[in-house]
Amino acid sequence: MVGSVVIGLAGAGLLGPTSGSGASTTPGADADAPVRLFAVERVGDRLEVIRYDAASAREADGIAKAAYGRGAVAVEVDARVQSVGDPLEGDQWALAPASTSFRAAWSITKGANVIVAVVDSGVRKTHQDLAGAVLPGIDLVTGSGDGSNDQNGHGTHVAGIVAARANGKGTVGGAPTARILPVRVLDANGSGYSSDVAEGIIWAADHGARVVNLSLGGGVPSEGTRTAIRYAQGKGVVVVAAAGNSGDSGNAPLYPAAFEEPIAVGAVNSSRQRAGFSNYGSYVDVVAPGDSIVSSWSSSDTAYAWASGTSMATPHVAAVAALVVAANPTFTAAKVRQRIEMTADDLGPTGRDAEYGWGIIDPVHAAAIPLTPPGGREGLGYAVVTSDGRVRTYGGARHYGDLTAYPPASPVVGAARTPSGKGYWLVTASGAVFSFGDARYRGGLSAQRLAAPVVAMASSPTGRGYLVATGDGGVHPFGDAVDFGSANTAIRDLAMSPSGRGYWLLAGDGTAYAFGDARLRAVTRRTTVGSGAVSLALSGNGRGLWAVRSNGAIAGYGAPTYGGLESAGSARARSGTRIRAIATGRGYYVLTNDGLVFPFGTARNFGSRPSSGARAVELLVA
Repeated sequence: MVGSVVIGLAGAGLLGPTSGSGASTTPGADADAPVRLFAVERVGDRLEVIRYDAASAREADGIAKAAYGRGAVAVEVDARVQSVGDPLEGDQWALAPASTSFRAAWSITKGANVIVAVVDSGVRKTHQDLAGAVLPGIDLVTGSGDGSNDQNGHGTHVAGIVAARANGKGTVGGAPTARILPVRVLDANGSGYSSDVAEGIIWAADHGARVVNLSLGGGVPSEGTRTAIRYAQGKGVVVVAAAGNSGDSGNAPLYPAAFEEPIAVGAVNSSRQRAGFSNYGSYVDVVAPGDSIVSSWSSSDTAYAWASGTSMATPHVAAVAALVVAANPTFTAAKVRQRIEMTADDLGPTGRDAEYGWGIIDPVHAAAIPLTPPGGREGLGYAVVTSDGRVRTYGGARHYGDLTAYPPASPVVGAARTPSGKGYWLVTASGAVFSFGDARYRGGLSAQRLAAPVVAMASSPTGRGYLVATGDGGVHPFGDAVDFGSANTAIRDLAMSPSGRGYWLLAGDGTAYAFGDARLRAVTRRTTVGSGAVSLALSGNGRGLWAVRSNGAIAGYGAPTYGGLESAGSARARSGTRIRAIATGRGYYVLTNDGLVFPFGTARNFGSRPSSGARAVELLVA
């Protein structure tokens, strides 16, 4: 059973466009030995792979010069590829809630009709878990066929991890309604050529693939393959590559994963620890289950096998990419990558590290509809922040620290969550800022003499900055946040536009002032939301505003309302202090002064309890 594929031979290398006539540019090559090489050439707006057989290294140099003269992008020795790895017993622990959130993500999308190209040993299209899921592909090993002749098994195993149907007959894939496009580049021994890999990537990009899975790699970097990856990404294709299986035997960088272009995937075991075999290093972007993974096998229509390797981790990430694309079809390849990386569940040291990259994939957060400022995803949970710096979480919201052990000199008055949902900032009335989780400190106002205390804060969409608003209408940017003006009046709350290039300020008299690009549908630059308004929020789709008054009543502008607290019948319920939206735009939460949370619309109720003594000041939606 295979775990990954290695590309490259000792002595193989790139052929330079300016080779001298008297010396070979093929490193380590015998001048009289035959050389197989290939060129990546641009024909119109697409790329083509052209193969050559030279009688000697000297002849190969001449071929390379001629190819570069025609405008070739890359010319190189064509390296062999072959598979490696060991089988392990196991089951589908990778889909368990304790490991990943695939099953929760299926309530959002199952990847319907997103085409995932499996550039591998082929895919057995008649396997019971894949029947109806496999499109006609291409066989670059024999030069004929639809890519379904998998004589090795690796490709069928990878395809099952991505898109095995939930038909009750065997396993289920991470994106069980995605489509598989088989691109056969490896023979029965798991062996092939870099030129086939490059051509396979180009072919997949030209035939509708939105995701390309490369459970293969090698120690010799192929510029031809890298060029093909860039070509695919230029067409909106997300490329995912295995980081390699030599973590316990030298940990040599593996290509193409070690290039910056693809999403490089490492492997973890069922304890969410780096698998010993998994490569590590600065090029690893994320990790996924890759130890003892069961999936379909090509020996029969009912065969299954267990395998370990980054080859098994990579299709889990490809499945997440398919979910993201299905939920957000207009996303670019870069946006899909950003979503996967920024929503990964951080493992190891805080932030990106060499063993886990950004962390283990989190499908439900990755596939969720885009976050609403200042954060949030529908139905996962929330955190209540109180004036003494305590953060109390409910549902799926996670606690990354608070000020319980370090009471602030002045009360906490606001908070903001990072776009990844894996950290937050707290700000006090005097302008001191405290960061937790993956939130990074960008500065504060505690060293300044303020004319009015701080009342609110909001994070930038990138998570690399935030705005702090003071009660006199002043706006103070930190990090990459930008100041677009002040209100010059007493304000109560702040909401940043989805782009981060504007914001709304809510004045104490109920007037909402817009700055930058914060012009929303049915809302003008200055909108009166009613006397007594204490908080405002952008609707989840970014096309309107909601405001809550001190009695809990809701006003909507460019967004439908789903009820408020004014008829709830208790003084406690009528003391609304914050309103925060969920990501879909179909609901919101209202936080009361004493810490109770009330959901409206499709916002889910995860419970709440009155805070003891300290006033509730912010709600962070998770």
